[in-house]
Amino acid sequence: MTEDFDYDLVVIGSGPAGQRGAVAAAKLGKRVAIVDQRELVGGVCLHTGTIPSKTLREAILYLSGYRQRTFYGQDYSLKEQLGIADLTFRVQSVMARELEVIRSQLKRNNVTTLCGSAAFAGPQCLEVTGPGDTVSRVRAAHVLVACGTRPARSSTIPFDGVRFLDSDQVLQMQELPREMIVIGAGVVGLEYASMFSALGVRVSVVDAREQLLEFVDRELIEMLCHVMRQQNATFRLGDALEHVDVDARGRIVARLASQRVVRGDVLLYSAGRQTNADRLNLAA
Repeated sequence: MTEDFDYDLVVIGSGPAGQRGAVAAAKLGKRVAIVDQRELVGGVCLHTGTIPSKTLREAILYLSGYRQRTFYGQDYSLKEQLGIADLTFRVQSVMARELEVIRSQLKRNNVTTLCGSAAFAGPQCLEVTGPGDTVSRVRAAHVLVACGTRPARSSTIPFDGVRFLDSDQVLQMQELPREMIVIGAGVVGLEYASMFSALGVRVSVVDAREQLLEFVDRELIEMLCHVMRQQNATFRLGDALEHVDVDARGRIVARLASQRVVRGDVLLYSAGRQTNADRLNLAA
């Protein structure tokens, strides 16, 4: 590293790709820093994506007794009154353990972690906006962009993290809804729809496409839909969301292009994800 640079490599994003890139460079004797907008490293994978969603799935399967219902009957449950707190306790414990593993790995390899949002100020210069809007400049010989994605959002939905949620906000729910509307029947939308229907929540899945997951074998999709319908899930395929309201009882009213109306206590919008690279000022 020349004296002109603070680091040989700065990695934007601390998810799996960023971690591996940073550690690999550090093992070669390079001076490395990771910049992440969260105070806790791990990226989407650890905090809102793969690890929490798969842990939530396993917690639901276990606590609801779902796997034992073919033997004990459809009303069997390991815990009579299952709430969000029961599910998130397991999720938080797994996340904490994985976080410690990542922290230890970065520390062991002398990787510096910087908390803040990074944007390019030049080809080899980054501006990092940290807590309290403090701005610092970091110069690096090389920059690895591994900033991940965020949920796509629709301007027609007033996201509030309580009744109107994106897929990163699911674990923020304070209680299980009786009815849920899921907009978007991709991998993420169907994953959460199937989880909550297994808990007894009446789920309505809405998607403008006529077919679910076209890259998956049709027999598997038909079986999935059959099982979910047995759990009181409904599918509104080939129909798009046009407008949402909240009625006098505080329930969400979703109006579709077909003029159908779907109601629920919570609306989960999961119609794709978008890159975070648009926030990096790449033109610099």
